[in-house]
Amino acid sequence: MSADRAAHFLQHLAERRSSLREEIEDDISGLRGMSLDERGKLLESVCRDAMAILHGRPDFERAIQHQDQRSAESMSTWLRLVRRYRADGRH
Repeated sequence: MSADRAAHFLQHLAERRSSLREEIEDDISGLRGMSLDERGKLLESVCRDAMAILHGRPDFERAIQHQDQRSAESMSTWLRLVRRYRADGRH
């Protein structure tokens, strides 16, 4: 790859990264400053919508029971957080 072509490619990547950052910021800007209660209501709404979509599937039972395998990293993080939670006297 020529130096000019490589420079052009790197410039394109930098511009794309910047535009993706702006897209994500646009997507989440409305969530900034929401209270915990507002976020909870939004989460409930998303869960209701997801269940409505799942109910529309002919394989609803199979789809609702499916669980992806957790990665070893995810499982170790989960167990570490559970231990920390319980160490604080909560159950």
